[in-house]
Amino acid sequence: MKIITWNVKGLGNLKKNLSIKATFRKHSPDIILLQETKKATINMNCLLSFWGRQRCNWMDIPSRGAAGGILIL
Repeated sequence: MKIITWNVKGLGNLKKNLSIKATFRKHSPDIILLQETKKATINMNCLLSFWGRQRCNWMDIPSRGAAGGILIL
């Protein structure tokens, strides 16, 4: 089982999302934990920007202002 955990220091930057997507494709993780998403809400469009697949189970804990946020895929 492969697990990736990453302090992304914010989701929303296209270049960063492409880097995250490339890392996921290279390592094919089973579980992904992203910290410091700095997102109050996460929707399917946000997930697709770095996950690339529509089918996945996910859970998030929203940020408080510009701090925090966790995403589990």
